[in-house]
Amino acid sequence: MASVNPEQDAPYQQEAGEFLTVMDEMAPQIGLDYSVDSLQRLDQFISEHFDPPNTKVVSEALTLRVGCYLGEVIIRHLGGEWNEDGKPEINELGPVEAIYPIERAKQRFQNGKQDSLAWYYHSVAKKLYEAGTTPGGLNGYGDPDEGGVVGFLISLFKK
Repeated sequence: MASVNPEQDAPYQQEAGEFLTVMDEMAPQIGLDYSVDSLQRLDQFISEHFDPPNTKVVSEALTLRVGCYLGEVIIRHLGGEWNEDGKPEINELGPVEAIYPIERAKQRFQNGKQDSLAWYYHSVAKKLYEAGTTPGGLNGYGDPDEGGVVGFLISLFKK
């Protein structure tokens, strides 16, 4: 189901785009490109510059933009859309009622690696896969029958 107001997605998409632009200027080696792999590189960057948790001040703007970037990676690869009422959540992900990537970004900065952005993505992908609702074999990012990063991770959880 598409957003009733497609422009409602724009603020979160815009924040993600602005984050990508700033990071490309400040830290081009990270290579943020909305790929699933870029989440691991972003986690590593956060570890190098902000861990241990709570040792540096992290602005709300940074947390928001990291969360929006995470959300856009999820939307582009797993589906869903930003909440049509402007809430900081992603809906329309099949059996998953809502996910909260901005909240996950906040947790990443507060708690460290245990709240990895990449792991969050893969846990959402796993839930969707188990429910049989992922579009196009996870959009080429790891159909478990054909290998791939997500496929490998999902195979770890199979009984």
